Amino acid sequence: MKQFPSIEKLDTGILYILELASSLSVLLLAFGLIASMANVLTKGSVLTDNLVMQRIWAWTQCIAIDASVAGTIIRTFRYYAEGEKVKTWLYGLLSALLLFTAAIVLNIESVQQTLNLTLDNAYVHVFVPVEALIWIRSVAIVLLIVAHALRHVSSQKTTEDVQVPTPPVAPIVISPELVETLRVLLAQTTVSEEQPEKLQITETATGTDTATEEIEEQLTSPTALFPDVPDEERNKVIEAYKSGISRREICSYLRWGKAKYSTIVKPVLDCYEQQEQQAGTVQEQ
Repeated sequence: MKQFPSIEKLDTGILYILELASSLSVLLLAFGLIASMANVLTKGSVLTDNLVMQRIWAWTQCIAIDASVAGTIIRTFRYYAEGEKVKTWLYGLLSALLLFTAAIVLNIESVQQTLNLTLDNAYVHVFVPVEALIWIRSVAIVLLIVAHALRHVSSQKTTEDVQVPTPPVAPIVISPELVETLRVLLAQTTVSEEQPEKLQITETATGTDTATEEIEEQLTSPTALFPDVPDEERNKVIEAYKSGISRREICSYLRWGKAKYSTIVKPVLDCYEQQEQQAGTVQEQ
């Protein structure tokens, strides 16, 4: 079929026409039911006494029933593939009834035309009584309406009841390359423990060294040198000065305001330099 695009398009158009006829057949069948009920209630004034309405009723019912045969067969196999059991059985029964009545009516017409008989004589050559054939066709009409209504009823559960299945978690595959990489990383990792530095006090044999230590302890006492400067700020200033930062640039280096130069930086450095000079003098002695 794919070798002939024109035929494929034609088949698609025919399928569309059959589906359209199957959908419109419900309206025609509903019109036939309404006309039949009105004819019964009015004692034959709608159809029995009106030849035009008889022709309209006959044509609409034939189009609605016979044009739905192909659509019912297609839907039977479609619902079977989808697993819809109720719809499959309903359309399967409907297809069988429509095909049976179509075959019987076609046989009656063929006998009448071939043998040149009247319609009453042609009924004699059919093994099914006319009353049974009318019953079968009436049941098929009702089932067509039911089937069309059932097409719009979903057998699936609502979204609240349906639980979305959790996708399976992919198993972790440990490849030889991963094992080798982990082994190399573990081999390169070393654990080091920092030992706190122990303060070693050297023994002094002379009184000069003892005096030096006392002077140094007195000079390095934060309370004696910098009574108004916190230890943290004092240490930051001294560390910056030791690292080579000039006095004027320490405030910018520590991201302080310029006002702290006269209140913190200058007093601390002055005392620190005085301390260093005293320590140097003691060592020379």
